[in-house]
Amino acid sequence: MVVIAVLIGIMLPSLAVVKETTERVVCSSNVRQLGLGVSMFADDNDGLLPQSTFLNQRLGRLPGEMTRLRISTNSTFSARFDGRQSGIATWDGLGRLYDGEYLETQGIFYCPSHGGQHTLESQLDAWRSQNEDIIGNYQYRCEGPDGDRRLFQIIPRRTSIISDSIRSEDDLNHESGMNVLRADLAVFWFSELDDEVLALLRSHTRDSTDQLWGRLDGFVSTGGN
Repeated sequence: MVVIAVLIGIMLPSLAVVKETTERVVCSSNVRQLGLGVSMFADDNDGLLPQSTFLNQRLGRLPGEMTRLRISTNSTFSARFDGRQSGIATWDGLGRLYDGEYLETQGIFYCPSHGGQHTLESQLDAWRSQNEDIIGNYQYRCEGPDGDRRLFQIIPRRTSIISDSIRSEDDLNHESGMNVLRADLAVFWFSELDDEVLALLRSHTRDSTDQLWGRLDGFVSTGGN
C-alpha cells in the first residue's frame, strides 16, 4: 500500500500537467473558433466586428466588462443601455455570434481551465433563461488600437482582438499565460504574466484594460510564443 501511495504521489503532478496542457489546447481551439465566427459575422456586415454597448463613448467606455455575452433587463448596466425600456435582454459582443447562429455551441465561450466564477456550469441556468446576464470568460476588444471596427481594415493585422479573460486576476483562465487571437485570425500563447501584467489585472479599470491590450499587441506582433 505504501508503494502504491508513493507512486500515486509521483504521478499526480504529471497528471495535472497533462490536464492543463489538454485544456490549453481546447482553449486555443475555442479562441480560433471565436475568430472564425467574428470573420463570418464581418463578411455579412460590411466588415464590421460584432458591436458592444460597452464601447459606447457617450455612456462611458467599460472595456473590462466585455466578457459579457448578454445583458438582462434586470442588469445594473441595462438602464445605461436602454435595456429596461425595450424589455428584452440584449446580446452583446461575442454573444452576438451565438444570437446570429454563427456559433451554436455554448461551450466555445468558456475555457475549460477557468477557475473563477464564470464557468460554463455556473452559467447554464442563465443560458436556459430568456432574461438573465450571461458572462463568458474570453475577453473581446471590438476594435483596433485606432478605434477601427472593421475587421479587415484593422492595422496592424497583428493587433490582438480576443483573449482569455483579462477582466481581473481572479478571472485568469490559466496560471502560466493566455491564448490570444490577432486580427489576422492567428492564435498565440501569451506567456508574460509578470508583476506589471498582474498589477494591471488587479486594477480592473478602463485604462488598465486598454494597457493590457497594448501589452498583448506588443507580444503577438513580434511572434512571441
